[in-house]
Amino acid sequence: MSRFVRFGLALTILSVVFILAATGCQAESEEESPLIIGNLNAFTGSLAEFGPPLRNAVELASEHVNRAGGVNGQSVLIVSRDTGVNPVQGVDAAGALVDVERVVAIVGALSSGVTIAAANAVTIPKETLLISGASTAPSITVLEDGDFVFRTTPSDASQGVVLARLAREQGFNRIGVMYLNNAYGEGLADQLEESFTALGGTVTAKVPHEDVQPTYASELAKATAGGIDGLAALSYTGQAAVYVQEALEGGYASRFLLADGTKGSEWIDDIDAWAALEGTMGTVQGSPGSPAKDAFETSYLETYGVEVSHPFMAEHYDATILVALAAAKAGTNTDSGAIRDAFRDVANSPGEVIGPGRAEIARALELIAEGEDINYNGAGGDIEFDENGDVVGTIEIWTISGGEIKSTGRFELP
Repeated sequence: MSRFVRFGLALTILSVVFILAATGCQAESEEESPLIIGNLNAFTGSLAEFGPPLRNAVELASEHVNRAGGVNGQSVLIVSRDTGVNPVQGVDAAGALVDVERVVAIVGALSSGVTIAAANAVTIPKETLLISGASTAPSITVLEDGDFVFRTTPSDASQGVVLARLAREQGFNRIGVMYLNNAYGEGLADQLEESFTALGGTVTAKVPHEDVQPTYASELAKATAGGIDGLAALSYTGQAAVYVQEALEGGYASRFLLADGTKGSEWIDDIDAWAALEGTMGTVQGSPGSPAKDAFETSYLETYGVEVSHPFMAEHYDATILVALAAAKAGTNTDSGAIRDAFRDVANSPGEVIGPGRAEIARALELIAEGEDINYNGAGGDIEFDENGDVVGTIEIWTISGGEIKSTGRFELP
């Protein structure tokens, strides 16, 4: 054997050894991978008021799982990115989470328009699980998503019905509707009109508006033309702050009907409208008090020193917990499809009922390790995913009273 042949053979052996070593390292690396969950959030833009508390809820969920021992022997890591409530920015953020951060699942986004854009452009083609705790547009139900899109909050197909009933209860016979020109605003406006009309009311005009405008005077004029009893503001807090103030100061409307996108206090502070909006009522996806809800709210207060303040915080917590439990059930922190396949196994009945909190999550992980079934009942309500990844839940009626946003204690089904 020549020295050249011997040299070539040696190189071949070294190459094989290197490949085997690299393969072994890769396998070991995959086994030791943390569970990386992305959070598509809104820290700028018209929903910026919601961003920090919703991120806190996601982080609280990861803390509870990690204090319970983690998932498949590893920690849960949260990576948050800002969508700016903009579909283009949201697609970029989702792409970075999947391609750069290597997340196995995404919790988010807030805006239905951003969620749909991110799902169609990124998570569906890349077969990455996406679960929103805030996107309520009915159109999400019919996405061709390969069963990779879920949500822990009910569709606006429910909220629109309850909102219409509430309007009639308040003596509104004629209403104008201002709505954000995206999947959320359009879907809720359509359902409100259908239900309000069925109850004998008249929607005089449905007027779309864009996300960022210096003034909404033209839209207000159209929405209130001919006289109305009230104006339905189906927008986000950033837009409502502008046009509700314009409506009050310009005499366009004095009574309003609000919904989930405007259930926040900061925008009312910003325009100093607590007195003007006294008695105003609205709707939001939400569940009545329960041990699960109390456990989440108590833990949030203990951790952050402030009370639960915004809609969809419990739903974001639940979404994050479910990803972790499904990963434990699937036995993987890196295979999004396998985690998706286990999603209904940990959320839907039958199984031992599990709630929020470190102790409950520890119990859930113990049961999963023993091969037992669990049924996670969330902080935001009982979670039973249907074939579309949707859940059914109640709609809470809230009011502005005494300088605060308060629950009326009413929780209704459509």
